[in-house]
Amino acid sequence: MSEKDAERFESVGVMRVEDRDHRRPETGGAEGSARDLLDRGRALLEAGELNEAIAMLSRAASLDPKLSQAHNLLAVAYDQKGLRDRAKESYARAVEVGQSDAQALNNLGYSLYLSGNYRAAVERLKRAARLAPADGRILNNLALAQCRLGKYDDAYRNFARAGGEYSGRVNVAPMLVRVGREDKAIEHLEAARRLQPAASGVLQQLAHLYERNGRRDKADEARHALQEE
Repeated sequence: MSEKDAERFESVGVMRVEDRDHRRPETGGAEGSARDLLDRGRALLEAGELNEAIAMLSRAASLDPKLSQAHNLLAVAYDQKGLRDRAKESYARAVEVGQSDAQALNNLGYSLYLSGNYRAAVERLKRAARLAPADGRILNNLALAQCRLGKYDDAYRNFARAGGEYSGRVNVAPMLVRVGREDKAIEHLEAARRLQPAASGVLQQLAHLYERNGRRDKADEARHALQEE
């Protein structure tokens, strides 16, 4: 599975710049200054001014080392600059100081996924999913990492949790095709077709897979259904 596959599911958690922390009461001094720097750093990050964002967020993290979102957004900025090692350090710090921060765990997990550390990615993403069980990006990231470990049934369940049964089946089917499990891919696509009989993309994939697997009658039937659309 390539990074292009990952992009199909819009699961690039490392690109999120939303502050999901509940704001603590302002107490002035260093914390107030840190939060001001955090807000300015976030704005710079959203504007694509990465060097300036890194400088601002580094100052925020230095002033308040327990400010999880400063570490989290600093890691996002590093990731966008391609500085993966520094990003992982900042993600890990964000998780360390904000253990209930689902987005920090998601970002760390996705960064680990990109670097090929799939088992560690799954562990972090499972923790994130427990904290935010309805977050589709986290669930999609978890499913992608599980595909890399060959855990396709688990991946299907998480794709389905993120977008429903139909989405889960059409998302996991190409992953199965990539590893030569075309019979299982066909099962998922057939189930998807039962949910949406007129879905042209599903019919096209089925016709192709039926043909490759010597099921000419089924391939012809799928093509005929396509022509009737």
